Amino acid sequence: MRRLFVTFALFLLIGAGTFAQEKADSLTDEMKTKIFSTFKHFTLRFYVDTYINITLDNEKDTSNLIPLSGNCPVRDQIRINHGALELYYDAEKVRGKFVLQWGDAPNLLAETDAQFIKNIRQANFGFRIVKDLWVDFGYMLNPVGYESAWAIVNQISTVTIGGYFEPGMVLGVKLSYKFSEKFNGGLMTGNSYSLAYGRNTHLAGITFLNYRPKPNLFIGYYNFFGNEALKNAEEKNDILYNNFVVTYDPIPQVKLVGQFDLAGQTNSGMFPDTTKTAWMYSGFVQAGYVFNQHFSFHARYEFFNDPNGYLSGTYDYSNKTTGLMTQGFTASFEYKPVKVGYMRLSYRYLHANEGNKIYYSGLLDHINILTFTTGVRF
Repeated sequence: MRRLFVTFALFLLIGAGTFAQEKADSLTDEMKTKIFSTFKHFTLRFYVDTYINITLDNEKDTSNLIPLSGNCPVRDQIRINHGALELYYDAEKVRGKFVLQWGDAPNLLAETDAQFIKNIRQANFGFRIVKDLWVDFGYMLNPVGYESAWAIVNQISTVTIGGYFEPGMVLGVKLSYKFSEKFNGGLMTGNSYSLAYGRNTHLAGITFLNYRPKPNLFIGYYNFFGNEALKNAEEKNDILYNNFVVTYDPIPQVKLVGQFDLAGQTNSGMFPDTTKTAWMYSGFVQAGYVFNQHFSFHARYEFFNDPNGYLSGTYDYSNKTTGLMTQGFTASFEYKPVKVGYMRLSYRYLHANEGNKIYYSGLLDHINILTFTTGVRF
């Protein structure tokens, strides 16, 4: 009887232990499922790119900055253009973006009253209202313009003069809607932060429309509008900045891009009639050929014309006052050793209008630059 009792007790203990272990395993699996289901919506990325500009003209320069550079701004030094940590959240009804950055390009925004902005590239969140309709809040990228300060996003690392003067980031709200698989668009409003416009306390508005009638053809229209005068200014400087972008790949190896900007601003004419509306236009055409997954070549012609100088400032030459006018071309050769990284060598020539001596501390109206950039994003 004693043996039977001991055997029965052992069976009870083993069964209880097995049940407890199964329960613990079940709780662990449930916890793992919850954790994985939450973190599957997160994406963490890392980006860094470096560069060196070698100026080929023999003129001495008292500054190491290349004027009107939207990125890669320092000459004759090995530098970090951008470094960034990216965190994205994308679920069915909620999304968010938080991107920290550092380097030379972010420091271009380092005015005294904008120090908190320079290390933040994006900080926003959004909700899905109904199917295909989203509303986002926070610090967001401006859709105006094809080019990016992040060299890896572009086919040519350096940004055009026109790209330098385009409206920048927006701190506000965005409403976006997907009308169909081929067409989407929306509206934004908020305060703008950019190199050309600085920062004021007036609200600006943005309209963006994206249309892809064919897989190899894209057409985009974007505008920026609002009062760009300071808050206490007596006169308004209402601006309408129009941006048109077209990309077309006639065959998989050939990449074509065209961009045209047209902008007008009230009460911005040149003396003696400053009440007139001032106009500017700029743009570029770009063509590229992809040899294979490792090698490609791109070339670009760019132009910028601001005759009244309301964006670029005015220049006095031979008893005349004019705004800035530039044109130039860039040729870039790219090698991608891996899918997530690149190496580029480019030559850039820019020439300003006679009297617009903006290069080499006011000595020359042209500049020759050899640029090497390399970066990774994973």
